[in-house]
This record gives sequence, structure tokens and C-alpha cells, in this order.
Amino acid sequence: MGDGQSRPLVAGRLRDGQWHGVDTVAAVLLALAFGASETRSGGWGAGAVAAVVWLPVAVRRRWPVRVLYTVLAGAVFALAFTGWEESWVPIGAALYTVAAREPRRRSATALGCSLGAVAAAMVLVPRPVPVSGAAGGVVFASLMMTLPWLVGTALREQRSYAELAARQAVTDERLRIARELHDVVAHHLTVIAVRAEVARAVASTNPQEAEHTLALVGTAGRTALTEMRRMLGVLRSPGDGAELGSAPGLADLPALADGAGPRVELSVDPGPPLPPGVELAVYRIVQEALTNAVRHAGSADCRVNLSRTGPEAVEIEVVNAAQSRIPFRIPSRRPGGGHGLIGMRERAAMCGGTLSAGPLATGGFRVHARLPCGPETAR
Repeated sequence: MGDGQSRPLVAGRLRDGQWHGVDTVAAVLLALAFGASETRSGGWGAGAVAAVVWLPVAVRRRWPVRVLYTVLAGAVFALAFTGWEESWVPIGAALYTVAAREPRRRSATALGCSLGAVAAAMVLVPRPVPVSGAAGGVVFASLMMTLPWLVGTALREQRSYAELAARQAVTDERLRIARELHDVVAHHLTVIAVRAEVARAVASTNPQEAEHTLALVGTAGRTALTEMRRMLGVLRSPGDGAELGSAPGLADLPALADGAGPRVELSVDPGPPLPPGVELAVYRIVQEALTNAVRHAGSADCRVNLSRTGPEAVEIEVVNAAQSRIPFRIPSRRPGGGHGLIGMRERAAMCGGTLSAGPLATGGFRVHARLPCGPETAR
């Protein structure tokens, strides 16, 4: 009999009510079979007791512990007073259910009580059986009750691991979405805020520069809305009309550079296509590096170089100039805020790569990452 919470293959398609029906039919058939067998060998009394012992198994899923102790009491009575040697069979079925559905401590207690009760009935109740035969019967019955308990315990542990893995998958997906949201919001809002300040600063002296800067603000805002819609669509349930766009990649780097500012020099070496996960990591690392340049240095005056080191790896280098050319002061970040460098390192690590970042001796800041892109690349 399978356990109702473990639903593999075809049997897993049954509902709880259908499982109870299966248990009822199985309990009745087993009661009739064992009752008829005991009637032939021990008379009507033994057959009736054997049949009654099996009937509670019909509700084993609803009250596993109560059913076990009810079956145990009936089986011990039958064993002691009628000599029913197969009394361990219904006990084993009930033990399996308890082990599969109840906590470990309660399950172990149930096994100990069952083994002790059956052993006591076989050894202490006077019967015309030699002591050596009774001891052998105790060992055999104990094994036959312990095996179903072990199977049920294994299924419970397997189910626990599966539930834990499912919860971990949900947590990982939430972290991935949070990382995506951080990259989108941090980059585009930083660009919007900085460019808006630039436009305000030069509006009276250089209207054309202010107009061009405001156009960059509009582009950054529209891009942020597009990416936010794409990611929020992932959170919606299937079938509600959400249209999912493709994740950004190498083809989107020129637009990213243009949106960050007019002084971003982008160089991309042609090469074989990268895996989608690596393309997304490259895009997000460049995006975060430009965001940090705008936020901390006050300028996206950067050189971005993307090169292939053979067919198995791609290298990213983002170098920010030492001095800011923007005529206003960017407020310093509050202590402990942001996760830019951590996020970039996590993205590189997810692809099996490495990332280093730090100030240059000649001034400025450099971010360098190397990501493997061969068949073994982690998704």
C-alpha cells in the first residue's frame, strides 16, 4: 500500500478520497483472505479475530497512530489466545503508515511499542512452543515489522528532502529576481538622477546640452519600465496574458553605453555566441560597473572592453577615469549601503568565473571579470 503523501507516477494522481477507497477495499479483501485462512487452520474464532484485526487498516491514513495501536492490540490478543502466527503482517502495514506520515520520535516510539508487545505475547504467554522456537519467532516477527517501518521512514525522509529542495529553489529564485531588480533599478535610477542634475546645472548656460541630457533621462526611464515589466511578468501566474521579453545580452550593450552617457567607450570583440546565462551576466556586470562609476565618481567616463580569451572564456574590463567632468557634487553614499561589488562577484561566481575590482595606481577604478563560456559553464 502506498502512502497518501508520496504521490509518484500513476498512483500519485489519486485524490485523498480515492486513496481512502483503495485502503478500504484492500482492508476488506485482506480481512477476508486472512480470516478464511485462519478459519481453515484454527476455527471460526481465529478467523473472526484475524478479519477484525485487518479492518482498521481502512482508515490508516486518517488516524495512523490510533490505527496502529488498535491493530497492535488486536494482533497481540490473536497471537496470545489463538496462536495467529501472521499477526505481524497488519502491524507492519500500520507501522509503515506511521513511519511515512508521523515525526521521527513518534514513529520510533510506535516501533518500540510494537516490537515489545509482540515479543511479550510470543514469549510470556504460555503456549505449546519450545523456548528456542519462540525466540526464533520473535526475531522473525521483529524483522518483518521493522522492514516496513524502515521503508516508511525512507519515504518520509525523501519527502522532507524534496520539500527542502523546493523551498530552496523558491529562495534562490527570489534572490535571482531581487538581484535583477537591484541591477535595473540601481542603474537606471542612478542615470536618471545624475542626468537630471546635469540638465538642471547646464540649462541656463547650454540649452542644447540640457536637451540632450533630458533625452537620455527619457531613454533610461523607458528602458527601466521595459525591463521592470519583463521581470514582473515572471512573477505572474501562467496564462494571465503576461508577455515575457528576452533577457538582455551583448546586443544590448551599445544601448546601455549610450544611456549611461556620451563618454563611454565600448569595445566588443566578435566571437562565437555566448550561453544565455553568460550573456546576461556580462550585461549585468557592465551595467553595475557603469552605475558605480556614475554614482561614486560622478561620471560615466569609462572604457568598456569585452574580449574573448579563446573559445572557453570571455573577459570584461571596465575602467573609469580618475576625475569627474560633471559640474556638481554627488552626495556620498550612506555607510553600508548597496550591494554592487557583491552582486557582480555573485554573478561571476554563478558562471564559474572570477571578478576583481579596485582603484588604479594612476587614479580611477577598474573592474575586471573572467567568465568561462564552455559547455561546463554553470547555469
